[in-house]
Amino acid sequence: MRNSSKIILTAMVLSFSLAPMMARANTIIADLSKDHISIKSNFAGEKLLLFGAVEATVDGPISDIIVILRGPGENFTLRKKQKKLGVWVNGAAYDIGPLPGFYAVASTRKLSQMVPPNVLREHSIGADAMNINFLSSDIEPSERAEAIAGFIRLKQARALYAEAENGVQIIGGRLFRAEINLPPGMPVGTYVTEFFAFQNGRLVGYQTGELPVDIVGTGHILHQAAYEMPLVYGIGGVVMACFMGWGVATLFRRR
Repeated sequence: MRNSSKIILTAMVLSFSLAPMMARANTIIADLSKDHISIKSNFAGEKLLLFGAVEATVDGPISDIIVILRGPGENFTLRKKQKKLGVWVNGAAYDIGPLPGFYAVASTRKLSQMVPPNVLREHSIGADAMNINFLSSDIEPSERAEAIAGFIRLKQARALYAEAENGVQIIGGRLFRAEINLPPGMPVGTYVTEFFAFQNGRLVGYQTGELPVDIVGTGHILHQAAYEMPLVYGIGGVVMACFMGWGVATLFRRR
């Protein structure tokens, strides 16, 4: 009994002594201003606030923070435009994926100044560091680079890919905040949030979470029908178009 009591007491002492070390193992705590995004028919975009706090380490205060919001993964088909006989037509097609349909990153300063390139690639931080898989293997390296640049450029033009240097503000050396724009046309699904705390290029804190984004109201019914019952959705669209055409023709015939 005495030996068992000593073992229990030793375990308790060790647990209390290790608790502060475990608490300091992750130096970042973060949250979102919303835990759910509902998209209605009149959705024109909004801002999402990401905030939290960081604890200083033995090497000093944390000065480098990166915040990422990733949309659900999708497969994409890119088509290269070619000019033939003075007309632009679709040329080679490249299938890539899965890649996030939405991707936004905000940081306290330029990513390349904060973290080495190999660490950026390891954690897929930044659009240029994402691991982009080509579903077709017979593609030249130059074509791959051109297709990747074109994909990122198209996403950026629709505000679906964005990077904000100096987008994270540190307040009082401990609190931080960042805003990410959620544009119209953003895909629905489960988004992933990631918070990174770096110190001298070394990862000292990490937290991740999820943000559901869905369509509500009549738009939800139409969206669900389009993806789950495409045949019924298509037939319904044709019937509605015929009915509206008949109604307009009848109206003008009476006049």
